Amino acid sequence: MKMLDLNKIEDEPIEVQQAVAFYTSHTINKVRVTTEERYKHYSVLEDAGLLEPLKSVVEP
Repeated sequence: MKMLDLNKIEDEPIEVQQAVAFYTSHTINKVRVTTEERYKHYSVLEDAGLLEPLKSVVEP
């Protein structure tokens, strides 16, 4: 799995930046989200190699 240096987050594509922001807010703040929103952002992180594929997440 790839490591992400948050000091260089601006070097990542905007989709990855948005997905990291989503993941952080969802994880830390326990923000309620739809399955579709979660799938969209988690897929970006998985594709970028920043998140292990979640077997429990089903496509919406």
